[in-house]
Amino acid sequence: MENNGYEKRDIPVKPLVIGGISFILIVAVTLFLLFEYYVRVMDNSVYDFKLSKRSKKLIELRESEKETLSSYKIIDEENGVYQIPIERSKELLINEASK
Repeated sequence: MENNGYEKRDIPVKPLVIGGISFILIVAVTLFLLFEYYVRVMDNSVYDFKLSKRSKKLIELRESEKETLSSYKIIDEENGVYQIPIERSKELLINEASK
């Protein structure tokens, strides 16, 4: 064979196309999986961050509810309206219903 300084054969197209398509598929799947992982991590971190913060209004509301549900108070003395703790009211209702 005579050497003229260049190749006389064509490149193998079929293996090159298969390799190129395989590479593109692997990159696409990897990018998709990374995106899904990123979305999950971001959702979890945002969710945890929002749950970790309690608003002052919510804390004040819970304290007010707790005090209201567990204290005695005169609402209207003339009409005989009184506030009693909810646990005591449940006991009274159960005792009344069982009689």
